[in-house]
Amino acid sequence: MTTEARSNTTQDLHELVFSRAFAAPPATVFRAWTDPDQLVRWWGPRDFVLTIQAMEVKVGGIWEYVLHGPDGTDYPNRAIFEVVEPPRRLEFFNSGGHVSDRHLTCRMIVTFEDRKTQTLVTLRMQFETEAALERARSRGAEQGGRQSFERLVEWLA
Repeated sequence: MTTEARSNTTQDLHELVFSRAFAAPPATVFRAWTDPDQLVRWWGPRDFVLTIQAMEVKVGGIWEYVLHGPDGTDYPNRAIFEVVEPPRRLEFFNSGGHVSDRHLTCRMIVTFEDRKTQTLVTLRMQFETEAALERARSRGAEQGGRQSFERLVEWLA
């Protein structure tokens, strides 16, 4: 199954949505999203490397990380967890992206839906404005999201 990616834009909502079924139970997939040792194996576009400086998965907890691009560019990020409901839901506000353009500043909502032999994961990246959404798209957010989900499939296998 491929990762479905779509954009929603309404007067109040500007988001990228990624959805994919994974052949693992929700607890396993949730752990892959919240365990730093697993996240470094799959988070980010293909050929990017993830470094995690801090990660405390609890309401109010901080996740500080840097995505290192294959060209040597660093993309620092800082997220604050707003909702942590294992193994069903994560919400965090992410501030980051390129140092000169914080194009990945958005609320991320991740749901983990039990589908008996699979877990349907839906990631919603909600941006404050349509311009912010378009800036993220122009910097490759859709491709990066798809590749992250592909890497997660490979990691869970």
